[in-house]
Amino acid sequence: MGEPLDPTRLLSTLREKFGHAELRGPQREVIEAVLAGRDVLLTMPTGGGKSLCYQLPALLLDGLTLVVSPLIALMQDQVDALRAKNIPAAFVNSSLSAGERRERLEAAARGRLKLLYVTPERFRSADFQAALPELRIVRLAVDEAHCVSQWGHDFRPDYSRLGEYRERIGRPPTIALTATATQRVAEDIVASLALREPLVVRLGIERPELFLAATRVELAEEKLPLLAERVRQLDGAGIVYSTLIRDLEELHVELKRRGIHSLVYHGKLSPQERRAMQARFLASRDEVVLATNAFGMGVDKPDIRFVLHAQVPRTLEQWTQEVGRAGRDGQPSWCEVLYFEEDLAIQQNFVEWANPSREYLLHVYETLRGWGERVQTKELGDLRDELLIKNRADNRVSICLKWLEVLGVTEGSFESHDLRVVRELAPGELRDSVGSPEKRRADLEGLLAMARFAGLAQECRRVLIARHFGLADPPTPCGACDVCADGATWRASRIPARAVAPGDAPRERGWRRGDWVRVDGRHLGQVVKVEGEGARQRLTVESTSDLQRRTVDPRRQRVERVER
Repeated sequence: MGEPLDPTRLLSTLREKFGHAELRGPQREVIEAVLAGRDVLLTMPTGGGKSLCYQLPALLLDGLTLVVSPLIALMQDQVDALRAKNIPAAFVNSSLSAGERRERLEAAARGRLKLLYVTPERFRSADFQAALPELRIVRLAVDEAHCVSQWGHDFRPDYSRLGEYRERIGRPPTIALTATATQRVAEDIVASLALREPLVVRLGIERPELFLAATRVELAEEKLPLLAERVRQLDGAGIVYSTLIRDLEELHVELKRRGIHSLVYHGKLSPQERRAMQARFLASRDEVVLATNAFGMGVDKPDIRFVLHAQVPRTLEQWTQEVGRAGRDGQPSWCEVLYFEEDLAIQQNFVEWANPSREYLLHVYETLRGWGERVQTKELGDLRDELLIKNRADNRVSICLKWLEVLGVTEGSFESHDLRVVRELAPGELRDSVGSPEKRRADLEGLLAMARFAGLAQECRRVLIARHFGLADPPTPCGACDVCADGATWRASRIPARAVAPGDAPRERGWRRGDWVRVDGRHLGQVVKVEGEGARQRLTVESTSDLQRRTVDPRRQRVERVER
């Protein structure tokens, strides 16, 4: 049995700790179910207030709420936000020393914490397993619960074992939360976690302040100027997502040429650089960040005015999750994806690289076993070379290593030079989700659904999204998508254009010998000769890649000045 609901205490705690006067949408129904000890599955768009549905009950219940979260950076942000509200919360993960982890677990065992955040990998730690019996866990919250399902858009092997871990800690009442889950994924979450007669609340992207749009691009050369012009048209903070780091860097140059400052965020930056970028973005009113999809999870910034996608994401689930980061303050915000057919090949490669076959996994295992003790002198790059992996984005090796670790076949890592094979792997013991051809096919179908949404839609975009997730069709016309309304009119009437400071505006002058330029967004080189005057100038550009000299006509080719 759960706790009886005290409405007065609930609202006073909501106001005092979270600064809200009332609950929104289905939050009350969900919180009442959590307090009553029911299992719950909640799918709610990004920015809808999912976290409150377990954080508020945690303060009203005796005992500890254990929160499973996928990313160390995400739980750091969540815990920092809770501590700022004087809510006793902590996290335990690999970023801490053994002593720090022990201190936090002792604090949790003594009842000094209301919320403890861990990654699912933590359940495989001997120290954590030893501490579990001492923790009075009264609720389990599984954040980003779509990671549980092999049909979800970000499946994580360790998440697949959470049902087993839940059983190990006494099957406490559990709330599973995600921004995006199709009907199939929702059913898989319930089954995998063994939820008992759960309350299931599933919401679509019903936020009317978000304008949803897709623009078809016929030529690759059109994308950069279109994105740059859109950023100029939209004042305020914004995010531009791109799959390729090269595209982000080229857009950064183009925006700079137009007098617009931007930040570039991607996985090649150091952790310190990424944290600095994120902090600067959070503190700004109008900063633009150009990012891979590594950016955004846990970014609690209410006044993001636009989210643009330079390429179609891999799934419609990913797109709805990322555009949901805009407009959390309830003010009008612009969300647009560019559809260029050739980009689908890039995403198809990512699908293939995210789905190693069973044979491939066994090949990785046999390679490690064949190395014997020499494995501890090896690097990840050595394994990739052995398996003839040439593209850095090919993630099959890392996924196979994770599965071998989860299955208990290996311990340690390449990074700490203590990787070792600790038991033999029999092919028959591999789970259905390991190297599943059905998962690969489902991932390709997800990409096809995203392509249809972005490239062929002639129906209200909110209706298409609702159908994809198995929800009831919303009323139409919605008035806030490019099928139901004119985007330019909506944008001009609700979001002012970005002001470009005169001192930052691009210099209007002719081309000169010695200028560094980028031609058609690809070829970097130096101008070695200029012929003609004014608009009739023709350039001879020596390329840095092959030292070849090419004649360039700025009237027919896109030529951008690059600061060196």
